[in-house]
Amino acid sequence: MQIIEILKWLDSREFQYKFSGESEAELFGFSSLMNYKEGTLSWIKKEQIYNELNRPSNIACAVIQSGIDVDFTNTIVSETSKEIFFAILRNFWGTRCQEGEIGEGTVIDQNADIDSTVSVGCNCSILGNVLIGAHTVIDNNVVIQGNIKIGSNCVIHSGTVIGTDGFGYFFKDDGTIGKVEHFGGVVIGNDVEIGANVCIDRGTIDDTFIDDNSKIDNLVHIAHNVKIGKSVCVVAGAAVCGSAVLHDGAYIAPGGIVKNQLEVGKDGLVGLGAVVTQSVAEKSVVAGIPAKLIREIQKGDK
Repeated sequence: MQIIEILKWLDSREFQYKFSGESEAELFGFSSLMNYKEGTLSWIKKEQIYNELNRPSNIACAVIQSGIDVDFTNTIVSETSKEIFFAILRNFWGTRCQEGEIGEGTVIDQNADIDSTVSVGCNCSILGNVLIGAHTVIDNNVVIQGNIKIGSNCVIHSGTVIGTDGFGYFFKDDGTIGKVEHFGGVVIGNDVEIGANVCIDRGTIDDTFIDDNSKIDNLVHIAHNVKIGKSVCVVAGAAVCGSAVLHDGAYIAPGGIVKNQLEVGKDGLVGLGAVVTQSVAEKSVVAGIPAKLIREIQKGDK
């Protein structure tokens, strides 16, 4: 492919960058700066790393963070070089289904309303009143069931289950355990990414909710009635218990647990393996078991 194909695609997505060089030069894939392969696209994020590698000059084309001084022909320079580089890789060398493609073994309910640009992998089940917006990607072996609304430009990775009953039980007078049925749904906003083997329970009566641009890592449990705001990160192995609220910009580190009905304030951070037993104030960092206030959030914490 020629570099100009990448430039046209970047322009169509309104990325901000400056190109210098020969736009008709050919590329034969991508590689890291550390293990560079001739004729490929690479990424230079820090000048120190580039200098430590003796400033290689044989790079066919590089996406470069603004402010780095380089001495080769073809460069795509941007303040958002990381975002641009990985967007290029995803679009031109990604392995997901093409838009609108439905994989083998997938079952889609006749009541489901799925945009024509949605791609669905193999062996998925989409059952019930499911609404899925434009350009969303669903990988393999995903189960989506019930009253579910998923926005545009989302990614749901393999093995994830959305819309099952939550853990709603109670002890009867005779000591046996009764079940609380769940009649709510799940609402997921736009530009949300949900990792592999995640479980998101439907609400008891109201919906479980995940707002725009939030990112859920692999092996996370989101319980019934949870409310997750915009640009929230919940990282591997974390558990957000029933009716908890994560406000905009909150960050739950790997293994973090948020007790039911508590809140993590705007831009709050729950540390590795922390167990939150009291609500967390906005812009606060908590850690430990039980979680205790460490300090206010600082640049680079997330």
